[in-house]
Amino acid sequence: MSGGPSKNGGMCCGGNLPANSPTGDADDFLLIGLQGSGKTLLGQRLRTVYGRCPGPPFRVVTTETHGCQDFRVPTARGCPVRDVKIRECGGSMQPLWRNWYSRPIRGVVFALDASDAAALAGAAVELYEVLQRPDLSPKPVCLVLTKADLPVTLSRAELDLTLGLAELERLYPGRLRVAELSSVLPPEECPALGALVDWMAGVKARDLGLEGRDAAGRQKR
Repeated sequence: MSGGPSKNGGMCCGGNLPANSPTGDADDFLLIGLQGSGKTLLGQRLRTVYGRCPGPPFRVVTTETHGCQDFRVPTARGCPVRDVKIRECGGSMQPLWRNWYSRPIRGVVFALDASDAAALAGAAVELYEVLQRPDLSPKPVCLVLTKADLPVTLSRAELDLTLGLAELERLYPGRLRVAELSSVLPPEECPALGALVDWMAGVKARDLGLEGRDAAGRQKR
């Protein structure tokens, strides 16, 4: 991946397009979430899960993303797809997220700060919007509950009650996935990071008709 986090009026990572442009190379997944939800750190950490992606070393400190940036995430060895491309849209771009919904993406990763009780209502509204958008149906959605390492993180029971996750999973069977993780912890200490990469790779492989094949394209036995 070339370039760096885009600034106001800057360019998207790895390209010459304006940061707010929904055109250009196809993305596999759209990464969205309210400001401070941990999207940038999540994207950076996912690049390190299988450790084959060149670029700057992982840093816990990030800056707010204005515009968008891309993360090319390597997959596990033997996976029929080499990587997945994630486009993060900054929280400040919330009114413009819909511009990406009609693009040929494979799914949505929605980051939610599980330690910020005050932001839950706003995040829930945006999550419901994503699930109900006709132009996103029936694309899979992964709700990522970030910052699971913090002592003030809400319990899963509290989050289920506040967000109505059980009802959402009932309404969208097989489409909504929920993951709890920490982007601060290394992948070996947070298996949910690898599981998220594997899920995205599986979605991409199915879309491309490669499910059940190895990295060389041979049918697995």
